[in-house]
Amino acid sequence: MSGTSKTPLLIPALAPVYAFGAQWGWTIVRIMLGLWLMPHGFRKVFQDDAIAASRNFVMFGWAYPVIWATAMGFLEFFGGFLLAIGLGTRVVATAFAIEFAVISFAVLYPNWQWGHRGMEYALMICILATMTAFQGGGRFSVDRLLGREL
Repeated sequence: MSGTSKTPLLIPALAPVYAFGAQWGWTIVRIMLGLWLMPHGFRKVFQDDAIAASRNFVMFGWAYPVIWATAMGFLEFFGGFLLAIGLGTRVVATAFAIEFAVISFAVLYPNWQWGHRGMEYALMICILATMTAFQGGGRFSVDRLLGREL
């Protein structure tokens, strides 16, 4: 920050809390986003939720809707795991951002009102995934251990 000074804290004793948050904040978001999505993918891949999810692909007129729903489940389960450990973070987070943008604006938006049908949750995941894609795996990720990131 050239030419500017750091704004003093109103409560200086909170400086260590803010330092912790600055160091770990995006790591926690990345891990929790991945872990949050894994159970949804698990149900699509290993249980019968792919059938219910395939209705949206039928609505879009896409061929092979169960295959699309299962692919979405694989992304959510295995991609969620990769996101949690920080491997291929930018690619996986971008895939999640696209998936949840489609869910938000193609599936939920047409009949959406705030607090109804859950668009705010899908939109929040889309925004968090987009920001994670911009941020990358970060300091505490497998990407960092490998020394390469997309």
